[in-house]
Amino acid sequence: MLSPEIWNFKAPQHNFSIEKRNHKKPDIPDVVRSHYFNHSISLVLPDTLRIPDGLQSCMFNDTDYYRIKGVNAFELTNKEFIEAFVKKGELTLLTVDNRIDLDNSVAVTPSGHLILSLLTEDFQKLGIEGKASFFDRKVHSRYVVTIDLKADNFTPGKKKYEHVRTSLKERFNKKFDVIVSWDPPDENICPSSVAAWFHKRNYSVLLCHQTFSQRIEYSVKIPILSNEVDHDKFFEWLGVFSTFGNLKNDKENDYVSTYQCPSPSLDVGQTMYLQWTGFFTRKQIATLYRVIREYVSMQKTLPWVALNVQGFLDSPVSWDLKEHTFYTDGDNSYTIAFRPAAHTIIQRSLVSNNKPRILQ
Repeated sequence: MLSPEIWNFKAPQHNFSIEKRNHKKPDIPDVVRSHYFNHSISLVLPDTLRIPDGLQSCMFNDTDYYRIKGVNAFELTNKEFIEAFVKKGELTLLTVDNRIDLDNSVAVTPSGHLILSLLTEDFQKLGIEGKASFFDRKVHSRYVVTIDLKADNFTPGKKKYEHVRTSLKERFNKKFDVIVSWDPPDENICPSSVAAWFHKRNYSVLLCHQTFSQRIEYSVKIPILSNEVDHDKFFEWLGVFSTFGNLKNDKENDYVSTYQCPSPSLDVGQTMYLQWTGFFTRKQIATLYRVIREYVSMQKTLPWVALNVQGFLDSPVSWDLKEHTFYTDGDNSYTIAFRPAAHTIIQRSLVSNNKPRILQ
């Protein structure tokens, strides 16, 4: 017999926001610029016969990243490292194979901040100023340390710099497997320079590639996206389609679970679904955003194109320097729906992170 309390469990609380954006605005949306750690990208292209050329080159060229084994956090405060990769271009680094609710975690954001999400015992040994986790304030089992690596006072000879270096070197002997990607300030500079830097320090460096998959659905009924349409239903349909949901109305079998396309709708010959998984920087996503916007603007008969970006479940921050929650499903994602000569619709998912806080 099931416990009666099971029936009282509520679904995890999600916080979604939807905004409209003028399609003529040339700048990159904040939702792209402020989301640092991107794990997967998916595209839904209705009424499309082949992958656009611009998209091919954008996603299949220069998207490799590196896995570094056993990195000491002390190395990330090396002045040479900061000057070469943090202050020039954009460096994105994240711990892998660590659970944000149970383990220590380290990250470097493209804004130049070193984030240490630490268990209380390790935080107290470290002796560096930090704050109790916003999502764990009652028991204080986790603390977060944020260090601005670009700050003027974070340089050799300065008190703060020397204190951080000494603490990390002498009181924090933890090592982390990390993934790293560097977007150099000049296209003539090789992004692999950051891998060479770690290799010279005798770290094991592994070259990683994004994985790609695609599928095509034929004779699909898709929703028409207009200003009058319920946008929640549109994004719901996208979710069903992307997760292989049954979109065919099978009236002959009452036992088959199906989903009916919201109205108004349009019948198209085929719809393409593309997905890349790995590690993507915000600069790579920004480039993809520009390519899609240009492609959609040239395809006047195209109904829409939808881009979805999923973040890492165990990243210490989600948006900007807002601490990432780990008590539900860890979702931090956004979807952008592009339309020819019409407003772009952006949906952002924040799960239970209803009261995010800047870690500064």
